[in-house]
Amino acid sequence: MYDICHPSFYYIGKLGCNDPIKISNAFYIYMQLCEDKRFWHIDYKYNQELDLLYLEIKKNKNSNLEIYVPWPISFSITIDFIEKIQKVLETDRLIFAFKSADSTSVFYRASAGLIKPISPEIRKQLKEKEDKKILLERNIKKNTSNLYELAKSIKTENSNLQSKDTIENKNEETNSETTSITGI
Repeated sequence: MYDICHPSFYYIGKLGCNDPIKISNAFYIYMQLCEDKRFWHIDYKYNQELDLLYLEIKKNKNSNLEIYVPWPISFSITIDFIEKIQKVLETDRLIFAFKSADSTSVFYRASAGLIKPISPEIRKQLKEKEDKKILLERNIKKNTSNLYELAKSIKTENSNLQSKDTIENKNEETNSETTSITGI
């Protein structure tokens, strides 16, 4: 059978992967990168620990080596597995080549520092906190003018009280002076 296949398909199959879907997917992406993208250097590799076929690529003669991971769209993938791939292959950047059954492929770059999503419970708590903060800010804005008027009226009352105290103190002084003058 291999005598009628492309030699690269034969060699990809001999790397150690036993999954025919992964082999055909890797071959398809290999051909797409060779024929359509016309990259300079493409080398197919297999990592037994991850059971992963991947491609090491140089886009042109002087470019840096990049790692492309052919991935069938029917297989699920997690952030933990992506991080594991990065760790085992000792790279910060991967390019996933997601291929669908109809031969459509989409390329996504995954860089180091991926952030795991927040759990639904924590997300709900954060949303409640944010809602409370927004409600509090609305109440503050709504009551700002009322508070200003209240503060203004308190200031006026205080100044009126001070004026009364001052007048009463002057009256008391005048009364005491008057008493001391009449007492002589």
